[in-house]
Amino acid sequence: MSNPNDSLISGVVSEVFPNQCNVILDSDPNRKLLCSYRRSQFLNKKTEWRERSPVAPGDYVEIKVLGSKDGVVENLIPRKNQIQRKAPGREGQVLHTIAANIDQVVIVSAFLDPPFSPGLIDRFLIATQQEQIVPLIVINKMDLASGIPEEKRTPWKLYSDMGYQCFPLTAHDPASLEALKEKVKGKTSVFCGHSGVGKTSLLHEIFGEKIGKIGTVNAVTGKGKHTTTTSVLLQPEAGTRFIDTPGIKEFGLFNIKPKELLEHFPELYELEQKRERIDHLPRYQSYLRIKQGLEDENR
Repeated sequence: MSNPNDSLISGVVSEVFPNQCNVILDSDPNRKLLCSYRRSQFLNKKTEWRERSPVAPGDYVEIKVLGSKDGVVENLIPRKNQIQRKAPGREGQVLHTIAANIDQVVIVSAFLDPPFSPGLIDRFLIATQQEQIVPLIVINKMDLASGIPEEKRTPWKLYSDMGYQCFPLTAHDPASLEALKEKVKGKTSVFCGHSGVGKTSLLHEIFGEKIGKIGTVNAVTGKGKHTTTTSVLLQPEAGTRFIDTPGIKEFGLFNIKPKELLEHFPELYELEQKRERIDHLPRYQSYLRIKQGLEDENR
């Protein structure tokens, strides 16, 4: 008797739509099929939190081919890790999985326009700690540092001093991209950040892929326009994958209690355990804001 799984082929989810997803085939990376999936088949009903969608870019799946351009997802391979946030605009405990099975998260901020955002960086660092994923911090638009006093040109120094890998660069300056190019080669990397930080422009320059649309920052609000509308995985060369994500206005943490938060700020936690002052340290205010948000959500 033949095994029904013999007719299945493997692939990776590249983009998700309601009840459908694009899948890049392992056997032919240049071929992509639009596959349907049965939501009820893959959602875990035993957890407190439910996912907005049972599949995400980066998920490994087994599919049954139905035609030259379509198929159906039959099996979802367990994830090694994931980047998730509390789904914005949803009532109750709903998760949005941004990406799955990734090697590193590239947190993209801008030096200016919009201003460097340590709050979002701290939230992503907590999420990567929880999933044991390598974080890389990119500071784009360094060309805007001209004329800025020397002591204000390195707002990321706090993170580099803590041992995080930081990459100050300018997307349209090829020489400044070389170090980051080496870091993403042969890896699956998800690029995240606020709208308007130049994330999609950066990806254009690094990979030469025509992805998303390049927008500008609103002069009134200081916030970027959403130019990438959905997360998408692309594979420019064998072994190298990247996931471009929509500009994120908020990154709601979950599955962490306010009293446990300090452990994710190691420089604060170490001193607090020694009964020393921590309220004068640079990230203390960021810690308080995130803690307050968690307390508000738990009420």
